[in-house]
Parts: sequence; structure tokens; C-alpha cells
Amino acid sequence: MDFSAGLRYNESHAPGMPGSPCVEVPVMAICQIFMLPQEHWYGACVTDGTVMPLTAASQYHRNLDPNPTSNQAASLLLSDKGRYLYCPQGVQLDVENGAIRMESTQGDIDYGRGYTTLRGAYQAASRCHFPATGQTPPVLFFASPQYNTWIELLYNQNQEGILRYAQGILDQGLPAGILMVDDGWNPYYGCWEFSRRAFPDPKEMVDTLHDMGFRVMLWTCPFISPDSREYRLLAQKGYLVRDREGEPAVRTWWNGHSAILDMTNPGAQAWYHQQNRALMDRYGIDGFKFDAGDGGFYRNDDRTYVSTDANGQTQAWMDIGTHYPYNEFRAGFGQGGLPLVHRLADKNHSWGENGVASLIPHALCQGILGYAFVCPDMIGGGEYQSFTAHAKHLDAELFVRYAQCAALMPMMQFSAAPWRVLPDAYARLCVEAAQLHEKMAGRIYALAQDAAQTGEPIVRYMEYQFPGEGLAEVTDQFMLGPDILVAPVLEKGARSRRVHLPKGRWLLAGETPYQGGTTPEVDAPLEVLPYFIREKEA
Repeated sequence: MDFSAGLRYNESHAPGMPGSPCVEVPVMAICQIFMLPQEHWYGACVTDGTVMPLTAASQYHRNLDPNPTSNQAASLLLSDKGRYLYCPQGVQLDVENGAIRMESTQGDIDYGRGYTTLRGAYQAASRCHFPATGQTPPVLFFASPQYNTWIELLYNQNQEGILRYAQGILDQGLPAGILMVDDGWNPYYGCWEFSRRAFPDPKEMVDTLHDMGFRVMLWTCPFISPDSREYRLLAQKGYLVRDREGEPAVRTWWNGHSAILDMTNPGAQAWYHQQNRALMDRYGIDGFKFDAGDGGFYRNDDRTYVSTDANGQTQAWMDIGTHYPYNEFRAGFGQGGLPLVHRLADKNHSWGENGVASLIPHALCQGILGYAFVCPDMIGGGEYQSFTAHAKHLDAELFVRYAQCAALMPMMQFSAAPWRVLPDAYARLCVEAAQLHEKMAGRIYALAQDAAQTGEPIVRYMEYQFPGEGLAEVTDQFMLGPDILVAPVLEKGARSRRVHLPKGRWLLAGETPYQGGTTPEVDAPLEVLPYFIREKEA
């Protein structure tokens, strides 16, 4: 038996019983299993996507109680041999010397096995623990690029600049899409009203954007500025998270020090929804970018209306987003299968591990954790300190390859205007990447609709779609659904790349045939994104 001595396991997942129904899982505080020969494991934490898959040679340690990262995570590991480990709460996860140890101080651990492949393990885990709801985000998320004002305007969000940005989008031949007004549109946190100096007529601005064909989303967060009218009101009503001494918790985050709404409290939820509804009714706002809510801003010993841990508070924030079809999240824990848009955390303007090179591994990890509706970070890099540090010498080649990498993911998002920061020839290539995304929108949205029913990832590991073909460790290319293989160039100066083609016949850019089961070197000049479409058998 794989388990440590004295631990029980879920009999419904015994070998040879992959179709058995889910049953209540017994409590197992500690679960230890040993890797099988040539076994590969995936999941746990999007930030760690670059070290996946885990093998017998891996040394990996991650405490997810709570999730300390700025991206999505779940207490879930899945194997290409058809096994999985899952806990609904945060865990300590250790992989060393071929052993996987998952320890929980709070929840049950489910050990599923007998599902043969990575896909089989994922389908079983999804069905039991995070089934799809049947709902997708609105089609516009997938059909057109998104545009975020963050890098373009930073903390100087203003009506004139936003309208100028929107007009530039159209002037460049880019399609209208969702436009997200980022942090800085309101005077302080908790006062969800436009700053009148920067936005003299927000209704007129939103109406103009709608007339131009855009949908408009506003940045929001669960933070409340102390020493404000809203803070005093919410504290009096008991709508704020309290620390272990029972006082309203004031936490340090990237914009200073703030109290936090207790989203487990129905009264706090109602107050927050009222602020959002007023913005939608008064100005025509279509939805919200739900930022923050990171597990690291909460504590396991916080006092909340409904007793929960730090990850539970993150989940309560995510639940708020399900009330708004137009939503976006950057941080999360568990709760795969929901109709929420999940963006990758802000990336550096670099080719390295937290730059372009991380886009595919992180998106693949999002998908295998149950977050199907994924969006890579803002093209060129959304980590503003990194971006502004390079502002006078931006890497135009990096910008183009970033846009190409995003072009055949479910969503793509611009922020810094290519036509402003790049030479014309490079800006044009970014527009062409957006046009490719628009061209493939029908296929992409069909995959989103399928994911809403089946829960399956849209961005898939090669091993997920083609088990047993020696592709388990290929993480620099991906499958968009079952039939489109995307192999972006991720190295500076490269004008070709090697592509791992699964068995069968493949058409480069839907035209030039290649025989599968090979690893051809494919030409990829700067204007080319290598992608293949699987040829259907006669």
C-alpha cells in the first residue's frame, strides 16, 4: 500500500474502479505515497509551474496553508499514471527522494488512483471536487483582445487618457473589446466613486466607450482605507476582518495599510454589492477586475463572521466575482470549475523565468488546477516596476514574442500601447498577433463552451492530450484544446525552434503538412508564430 502506516484511503478510488461514484472521503491528516517508475506529477501552485512536472529526482517544498503566492493555487497534484492527491484546504506539500507527502491540519486528503492517464486523473478529480458549472464568461473575453489601462496610465488614471487610449486602439486597426480601468480611478479604497478631478464626467466617458464598441470594467479590491468614513461605518457594523485580539485588522499591502472587508459576512457582501451596483446603474459599468484577495493578506487566526482560514477568505472573495459575468481575478485558492476569468500574475519585462519564459508553464498549471478561463499577463509585462525600469530601452522583440505567445491562448490582454512604446514595424506585428487571435475566436470560444460543460482545460499539457508519447516534460509548447499545437518562440534572437509533434499528421499554420512523431526545426522569423493544426483522419 502507498499510504503511511495506519492511514486509511478512499476505497471508491481503488485500482480498477475508475468509474466509481464519489463518496465522502475519510479524514487523513498525513498522506505519503511513492512515485512509480517514470511518473510525472503536475499542479499545486501556478507560481511553481516552471518546475513542473515533479519526478523522482525533484525536491519540492510548498506550504499552501495559506497560499503565499500572488497567483492561483490548489492542494491538488495529478500524475500521468492516473493518480491524484487532493485536499480542499491548504496543505504542506513535500516531494523528496521519490516520495510525495501531503499534510493537512484541517481537511481530508483524497487519494485517487486507477485512472491510467493525466487526463483521466484530472477528469476524476474535477468530477468529484470542482465540477464545472456549465457557465462561461461572456464571449467578448475570448473573441477580442482585452485592454487594461494599468501600464499605460499607472496611478494617473483619468478620463482624457482613457479615451485617448481607446481611440488609439481603434486607429491601429485593433478590434474593440473589454477595457479595464485600473487602480487609481477612485479617491481612496472603500470609496467606490470616481475622482471628479480626474473624471469630470464618468457617465459621458463610459457612454463614449460603449459607442466605440468597448465594454468597461473597473478595478476593485476588498481593502478599506483606515481613518475614512467608510472604515468607521464598516467597523461599527462589524463588517471588517478582525485580528485575533478582536480589533479590525489593518494589513500591509502593495499600496500601504488597509482594513479588509469580511466577505464571509452577508452584511459586508450586501454593502459591497451595493457599491458595485451603484456604479453599474449610475455610469453603465459592465463588470469588475477583482484584485488582491491574496491568501497572504489574511491570517488563519483572523476572526470572521463565518469561521474560516486565510484560504477560505480568498475563496469568499472569489465567490463575490461569480455575481458578475464580467470579472477578472489574479489570485485564488481552489474553487476550480467556476465561470471566473483568471489572469496570470504580473510578469517582468524580461525573457526569464518570471517573464516570457513563464507564460506557458504557468498557464498550463492554471488549466490543470481547474482554472480553464485563463489569460496571460499584460503583453510586454505587467509588473510596473520592471516595465518602467526598462521604459527607455524596451525590448521590442520581447514585446512581439509576448504578443504571439498570448495570441493563441484563450484570452490576450494589452496594456502598454504598442504604437506608443514600439517602432512602427514591431507595433504592427503585435496588431497581427491580435488579428490572429480574432481569426481563431470561434474555435477558442467553442473550447470555452466545452470547458464550461466538461471542466477540461483549454490550455493543455502535451502529456494531457497525447499520453505515453514521451511528451511529459515538454512545457514550452501547449495544446489549445485537442487539435491546435502552439509553439511560440521564447528565446531572444531565435528565428527557428524545435517542435515536438505527436503522432499523426499536422499542418503548420493550417497549410504545410508535417509527419507527427518527430521533432522538426521550424522556421520562425520575427513575424511568425509557429502553430500546427492536427489533420483529421479520413
